[in-house]
This record gives sequence, structure tokens and C-alpha cells, in this order.
Amino acid sequence: MTRHLPRRSRHLVAASALAAGTVLAACSAPADGGGRSGTKAPASLVAAWPSDISTMDPGNVNTDQDKELAMNVYQNLVGYKTSAQGGHAVSDGLAASPELATSWSVAGDTVTFTLRSGVKFHPSGNPVTSADVVWSLQRALKLNGAVELNNSGVFAADQITAPDATHVAIRYRDGDGKPAKASEVNIATLRTCWYGIVDSKAARAHATPADPIAADWLKSNVAGTGPYYVASRQSGQSLDLAAVPGAAVDAPKFSSVKLRVVNDGNVAALLRGGSVNVAQYGLSPRDTKSLGSAGFHAEHADTSSYLYLQLASDAGPFKDPLVRRAVAQALPYDALVKNVYYGQAERADSYVAKNAAGYAPAWKDYGDPAAARKLMEQAGSPRISTKLRYPSENTDFATAAQLIKSSLAPLGIDVTLQPQTSAALITAIIGRATAEQAGSPGDGMVLFTLSTYVEDAKTPVKLWSVTGGVVNFARTSDPEIDRLQSRYAMAAPSAERAQAYRQIQQLAAQDAAFVPLVLTGRTLVTSAGVSGLTFTPEPVTLYWTLEPAK
Repeated sequence: MTRHLPRRSRHLVAASALAAGTVLAACSAPADGGGRSGTKAPASLVAAWPSDISTMDPGNVNTDQDKELAMNVYQNLVGYKTSAQGGHAVSDGLAASPELATSWSVAGDTVTFTLRSGVKFHPSGNPVTSADVVWSLQRALKLNGAVELNNSGVFAADQITAPDATHVAIRYRDGDGKPAKASEVNIATLRTCWYGIVDSKAARAHATPADPIAADWLKSNVAGTGPYYVASRQSGQSLDLAAVPGAAVDAPKFSSVKLRVVNDGNVAALLRGGSVNVAQYGLSPRDTKSLGSAGFHAEHADTSSYLYLQLASDAGPFKDPLVRRAVAQALPYDALVKNVYYGQAERADSYVAKNAAGYAPAWKDYGDPAAARKLMEQAGSPRISTKLRYPSENTDFATAAQLIKSSLAPLGIDVTLQPQTSAALITAIIGRATAEQAGSPGDGMVLFTLSTYVEDAKTPVKLWSVTGGVVNFARTSDPEIDRLQSRYAMAAPSAERAQAYRQIQQLAAQDAAFVPLVLTGRTLVTSAGVSGLTFTPEPVTLYWTLEPAK
């Protein structure tokens, strides 16, 4: 059984998930730089966002836009170590690089970080101290940031301490509260969007007895070290970022970034017209391929981002494992790669990152329609009517859903397609996963996307396969998976641990309530005058890595 998550953190959802790209549009003045005809570096960056942020509070971010803002206006103890791959950079697995900490040491269950000297918060000018780090991480435990901290072995505030003004110590525990040997897996968690360090002195000035962590104030104010700060905001329309003067870490090459919230327009057209020069959201694989041919920088990386299907396995027609395996055999994996992603993706054979210790291609043998028919015969050839819910904002999901519907029809499974907003769908997924009672027989299937931010096998297992996993829509409950996860989640890397996670994936694949379909990765597009794209497991654009193309 997994450790209970704080109720507040269950709203995180996207603890590791969710990038259904909505496309909205806007009319705006042209930005510099386009395709082949516009190789001049722009004076500033202009990006299209599908929606506005819901919060500026790093410890409580939820949407992709919240996360992107946090990763550009706050800095963490450590960042993502990257290496060049072609025309872009990609994070190196679990490796961390110095950010507000210049170094760290591991001794048993404890990691001790040494803070960088001379770093100040903007605009207060307050120096960054260990007290700020402790306050920031402890408050994240009370917010959405609790999910990944818990997953790394931090459950209580007293596990985060400050031996002195320039050092921070974090002690790690397993699910039973016993000391757990610290490793790079624990440190990697601190790279993610929830753990930006806040100016505690500035924030506490706005705290109240009812709100001691200043959540209300930090929802609409930034108190970070940069590399950007929020210069202005028009709610529902735009956010303007400006470079922090004299930024001590990750100084930006572009002095300003405009984040435009757009309304149902064509993001590819905005790029071609020069209204924006950076885009991630609202672009189909066909768009990115066409833009690349037109001279834009369209860079793709195989980040741990997946398209997946979940089947309600505790009630209704998919309670029968033979039916679930028949579905997994019949699904159109190759057609999804070809017709939805235009070859800019690959079939997924696990929910664990390929570069993670313990990865196993456990789902690779699914995809045989003849085997699917035999399994349905063994199940008694039931006639099934069910529903498939999927995000409504992106036509790629509609295409994928139709392909799935067509692939299941020969099995006698009649699928009704039900598009929903991503917000409504993720709420339904979490609601079903965490409900006290069993689900409804009519809950059917969900088609969605996920990204795992910490490329360690325990992360997807905890979220999608253990009993009570926060996004375990299927309500899978396998005592052996729960036992192995409980024993090895906080264990130090070893051959034994890796083998345990390979076994978990085999069990999850055999259960077939969760089926990874496509390793989608991510694609970012900029005008020809902009370079320096960097990919991390998180679905965000790091604007401070961008630079004028040479």
C-alpha cells in the first residue's frame, strides 16, 4: 500500500502528467524573426500560451503555464544537467547541476547543500540564506509540492534543517519512517518546478494567522532570484517578464519575454506571421514538420512524455483481465505513430523512461489483432458498449480516439467517444482514483498524456500502478506491486532494485489496465533567429537558455 498523500496534494494531478495542447490565438504586433526569410535575431522573445496561469506560487503550481512561469522566475537548489544533442540540449537523466547550491554531499540518509554566496532576491535585495530554503521547502510540503517530496522520502518539515546560514540538510525516510540511504534520485526531485526558493522575509511580511505561509500573496506576486521577474501582467491576456539585473545564476540572453494568452487561433500561423517567435503549445506534429521545412527551428527530443490508455478495471466490462488484454492486443500502435504523430514519435513499451534503471519493455508484445480475438473468445465473446473520454482541446486526441474506436469494433466493443476539457478529465481521473468507493461500471476508458519529471521507475509506478495511486483511474490493486514498491521505492540504486521494478512492469503489463501507447516526446519551435532550446522532463520552455542565433 502506498503512503497516504496529503489531501491538498491530490489536486496536483499532473504530478507527472498532462499536456493536452490547447490552441487559442491572438492578433498582435509582429515579433522579429521568422523562417528562412527572417533569420535576424529578435529584440525580445514572444511566446503563445493557450491559457493564463492559475498561480505564481512555486510550491502550488498545477498547470503547464504555472510550471513554466515558476521555472523562469524562481531558482532551485539544483537544476538539470544537460548535454548537447544536435541543435538543442537535453537533460541527462537524473543528473543535477549547481544552481542556488554550489555543491552537495551525501552521507547516509542525509544530503547537505552548500549555498552560493552573493545571490539576492529581486526586487527586495534580501540575500538568499538557508532559512529561505528551509521555509520554501517546508511550505511546499503543505501544498502541491508535497507529492514529489513524499515520493523522494521527505514527509515532515523536521527532515529539512539549516545547520547554519549557508548550509541546508535534508534527511530522507522510507514509508515507515526509517532512515533511507540518499542518492541522486532524491536530489533529482529538487530540480522540479515546485521547489523554487522564495524570499521568506518578503513573503512573511504578507502572512497572516490564517495564512502563515503567505499563499494568498504568493499566488499573485513573485519573490524569487530570477533569472526573470514579472514586470507586468494583464490577467487573461499577457505576462511580461524582464531579466533580473545582474542575475548571479543563469543570466538570460534576452532581456524580455512576452507571454501572450491567445484565443482559438492558429499558432503555426502566428509563427509564420511573426506575431510570436517561440511556441510549444497548440502545434500538431504536422505543423511542426511544416514549420521546420519553412526554416524555423523545430527541435524534437524523446523526453519521458507518453500517450496512454487506462481502463476501469474494478467494475464493468474491463473487470475481466482477458478483455483488458484483448484491448491491449487490438490497439493500433503503429497507426497512432504514423497518422497522429506523422512519424515524429515511437511506440511506447513501458511507462518507465528508457534511460532509467529497471526499465523493461513489458508491453512490447501487445499489438496482435488475432491474439485479441482469441482472448475475447476465451472471455465468452461479450458484446460491450463503453465510452472513451479524451481531451477536447487538441484534434490529435480526436484522431487517436477514432483510431482506437475502429480497432476495438472487430472485437464486439462499441465505443462512444466523449471529448472533455483537460481540466474536467483530470479531475475525473483523480476523483475515480482516490474515491473511497469502487467506480461505476460505466466509467470505461480514458485517453490522456503523461510526463514523468523524475526519471526513476518508482515515480510512474506510484502514480499509476499502486493501490490508491493519485492518477490510478483503473483502480489497479495488485498486492505484489504494492509490496515491491513499498520495499524498493526508497532503496538505493542496485541491481536488486532494478530487477524489482522490471518485475513490477511485467505485472502491470499483464494486468493491462494501463497501456502506454506512444512515446511522444516534445517539440519546441522558434524563429530562425533564436537558438538554445533546452528539453527537460518537465513540459516547459526555459527562456533563459534561449539566445540569438549565430
